[in-house]
Amino acid sequence: MNNICYWELQTKSPETAKRFYENLFGWKLNHDKEMNYVMIDTGTQPGGGINIVDKIEPSGTILYVEVSDIEDTLKKAEKLGGKTLVDKKPIPNIGFFGILSDAEGNKIGLYTPAHS
Repeated sequence: MNNICYWELQTKSPETAKRFYENLFGWKLNHDKEMNYVMIDTGTQPGGGINIVDKIEPSGTILYVEVSDIEDTLKKAEKLGGKTLVDKKPIPNIGFFGILSDAEGNKIGLYTPAHS
């Protein structure tokens, strides 16, 4: 109880989101045209989805994805049309983080534990 059970992002273009997240993290995205919604399968729980919207609304919520190499992930995101918002920074005695925006401006946090 009280764990993250689901999460959502926004997109104006399901194909842009699909290409970005499948290539960046290896997630599987399925655009359900009947529901006009994109389901995300990360391979583990919690699952997620993407609302298809006319305008991306800014949000203070940032979800963090654990990756093995933050710098490489930020570079890959940029090649896929994203931007680095925060370069890799230490969290003393805990690990490291960085923040990117995807091709449509959604913020995604990256995390690597100190002892991985």
